[in-house]
Amino acid sequence: MSGYDPTAPKTRRYPRVTTMDNILSMPRLEFKKGIDTAIFLSRELDDARYFRQGVCFQEPDHEPYQWDQTNFDETHWVLKGKVRLRVRDAKGREVVLEAKEGEHIYLPAGYTYTLEPTGVETAFLWTSGPSPRVGLFEAPDYSKQLLALRKEAEA
Repeated sequence: MSGYDPTAPKTRRYPRVTTMDNILSMPRLEFKKGIDTAIFLSRELDDARYFRQGVCFQEPDHEPYQWDQTNFDETHWVLKGKVRLRVRDAKGREVVLEAKEGEHIYLPAGYTYTLEPTGVETAFLWTSGPSPRVGLFEAPDYSKQLLALRKEAEA
């Protein structure tokens, strides 16, 4: 770390603690009605090179959220409630995974995932990587919000 100045303008790439209050103050990216995430570690906000992290919040009756995970791995660690995840492979085979508070799910690339409602309020910490060099290209408006937060912190 010699020669590195963590207080230099536009610098956020330094060791630090993030609290739940910090996470709860972040803007939310809505996936579907009743399910959103607060991304607190990203390329846009922190110059994170290899992964991103956030907390996903689910209402008991959220709409199912499906995505094709083609080029990154992900993990979910359940902080509160229960995660129900429908997993489909390229041959159409399906399995449903459930994890409760304190349990972890590994989601490798190459599958289609669907978060399904569980009837209980849920929050889970997720990590995904590798992080695309361009940042959150799939959510450009949210990406701009994170970049704006970074600029506010620099002022």
